[in-house]
Amino acid sequence: MLTTILLLLSLLLFNIFHPSDCVDTSVGVIDKGASNCVIGPMLPYGSINPSPQSRKGTSDGYKPTEPIRGFGQLHVSGTGWPTYGNFLISPQTGLATGLLDHESAHRDSITKPYLFSTTLERYGIGVEVTPAHYSAIYRFTYPACDRASIVFDAVHSIPGDIFPKAKKTLLESSSEIDPESGTVRMMIRMKGGWPEEPYALWCVARIGGVAFSECGSWDSEAGPEKGRLSIEAMPQDSLHIGSYACFPTTEGQQVLLKLAVSFVSFEQAQMLLDAEIPGWNFDASVRRARMVWDRTLSSVKVKGGSDEDRTIFYSALYRFFTFAHERSLDREGVKVNRRIARRAMMGLAPEKDAARRPIRPYWDDNYALWDTFRTVYPMLTLLDEDCWRANMKALIDRFETRGGVWDSFVAGTDRKADQGGNDVDCIIAEGYAKKIKGIDWERAYAIIKHNADNMRLGHDQEGDEGAHLRYKELGWIPTCLMSSSQTLEFAYNDWCASQIAAGLGHNKDASKYFERSKGWINLWNPDLESGGYKGFIDARNSDGSFAFIPPEKWNGSWISPFYEGKTWTYSYYVPHDIPKLIELMGGDEKFVERLNYGYEHRLTEYDNEPGFLTLRAFTEAGHPEYSSFWAHHLMNNKFTLKGYPDNEDTGSMGSWYVFCALGLFPNAGQDFYYLNAPKFESATISLPRGRKLIIKANASKENVTIKSVRLRGKPVEGFKLTHEELLRGGTLEMELAPMESKDEI
Repeated sequence: MLTTILLLLSLLLFNIFHPSDCVDTSVGVIDKGASNCVIGPMLPYGSINPSPQSRKGTSDGYKPTEPIRGFGQLHVSGTGWPTYGNFLISPQTGLATGLLDHESAHRDSITKPYLFSTTLERYGIGVEVTPAHYSAIYRFTYPACDRASIVFDAVHSIPGDIFPKAKKTLLESSSEIDPESGTVRMMIRMKGGWPEEPYALWCVARIGGVAFSECGSWDSEAGPEKGRLSIEAMPQDSLHIGSYACFPTTEGQQVLLKLAVSFVSFEQAQMLLDAEIPGWNFDASVRRARMVWDRTLSSVKVKGGSDEDRTIFYSALYRFFTFAHERSLDREGVKVNRRIARRAMMGLAPEKDAARRPIRPYWDDNYALWDTFRTVYPMLTLLDEDCWRANMKALIDRFETRGGVWDSFVAGTDRKADQGGNDVDCIIAEGYAKKIKGIDWERAYAIIKHNADNMRLGHDQEGDEGAHLRYKELGWIPTCLMSSSQTLEFAYNDWCASQIAAGLGHNKDASKYFERSKGWINLWNPDLESGGYKGFIDARNSDGSFAFIPPEKWNGSWISPFYEGKTWTYSYYVPHDIPKLIELMGGDEKFVERLNYGYEHRLTEYDNEPGFLTLRAFTEAGHPEYSSFWAHHLMNNKFTLKGYPDNEDTGSMGSWYVFCALGLFPNAGQDFYYLNAPKFESATISLPRGRKLIIKANASKENVTIKSVRLRGKPVEGFKLTHEELLRGGTLEMELAPMESKDEI
């Protein structure tokens, strides 16, 4: 009997689904495009993200075909401009401290969310690293060597060193090593990369399993100095500095290194390290990280599709869960113990610290709300409402302590150069519309009102100083940098503001903001023509004349009235007034005809944030089959085992794919989802408040449109569902069919 029970248990354990093993963190790294994802592992919303770095790396710091220079501890993923890459670690045989002198080719890499592993061919050293939330542990497997070593670089970062276009200014740095305890302490204060302001970091590392034969400090001019236990660098030095430790190793000897990084102090880093990784059991740390990811990724379980489909899906879902970094425990005065640290690693950060004092939620490295408000925050409301609530509380706290919530918050600093509108307004309005509990909505509304009354600013251009200040006066921003794209976004921000103002009884505000939300029509140029179609959003000069910007012209970043998109794309960005847009374009059939024309001729982009919502306009015009068709076209052609259509943008592209593969898509800032044909035969979503939504469909490569929809057995009309309808759970059944008017995808 016991044998039978053990056999059944072993079979059960053998068949446990590990979604973390469906994730490949090389997706978005090995492509030839600009996905710019980080290959190294991290926990959900984790603060630390150890990863290899190499010459010719992009903003993620790594190019797989180049030799590895070392391993940095903090990264941001999928971005178009870099930050961090600090505290480089290089295991070696021998001792080389020059910046380019210790690079090594590599092979046999393992790329999982809970483990990165590779072999440095130059040294024959196996490198493995697994993360906790604020700390990480490395395991180096050395060959036999009389003088093996680990070199620490306290100054190295992606800005300046890996990605030279992003300048770096060193303000101060130091490194020290204690041979008795095997402890290395590094700090840096610098300015560089995406943050506009300087930031500081402190790192505490410990080496275990080996006694030093030699240790010291080094700088990039003088090289290593044995016995010198501390070193400092200031701006005028223009040096790289660090510490090193040497030791003899036998064949296959394992040396462990664990470390934590704090934005506060050495003491906080030490406390976090001791709480999260008190011992030296590397394999136990791997198992714990894998368990955390299995639990997190199991919020969505899909069946059907190919192995490739599931890898792309779960790798995209992984990127969503790493969109920002939760750093509530890394605050001055917060006391941490093992229980609190374990809860943080499981995504269950407590409300009080070890001294029973309240902990305010603190979310960092939200690289750009312009990216994340469209798909990431809506996905949080569906998959992790607790995280959305914590982010909202952190946003309120930022507003009340800093006086504003700007587009980016990175390394604890605000970046005030907005890429688009005041997009926090859309996030707040959506949460309010979806009735998320636990938020003081009047305090949240204070952000909305501040932005509506005091912000709605933009970017001046030389020769037209002050043009951006005229949005509230004219209803549009006269032609200057990003004037048209920001006018459209401000109009939608105003609509979002009007909705929450009305809901809270601020009727005068609601009326004022609603009227302003119609201002997008001021940029409609009925005489602008492209591809045989007339009528497009344009730029408009101070005297009221139109600029007649060619609608087919690609407009890059920070250079034109349209940000990162053609006029063909931005002419569809009216999330709050699509019926009026359809009217201006000639009615439903003409609207659908020209939108299809734009996609077929690659004039309308839907693989970058400004175009995410464009294909859903088909549904509003009564032709949801085209929304579904083009969603599958993009999923099948631009999301691969190599990467994404463009910058992954801190979970934005990953969330886009997950939504579309499930058959849902949000209109961010509102409370409903558009439907499209799912990619999988079934998907089970663990919803907030304990219920489950099961999506079933006769999915196949050919079946890319929806014939009929039933939710909990009742027919669904209009190919849209509200958030509240989904939260009730049950089964959503979609009957699918091929696209009749298209030959292939």
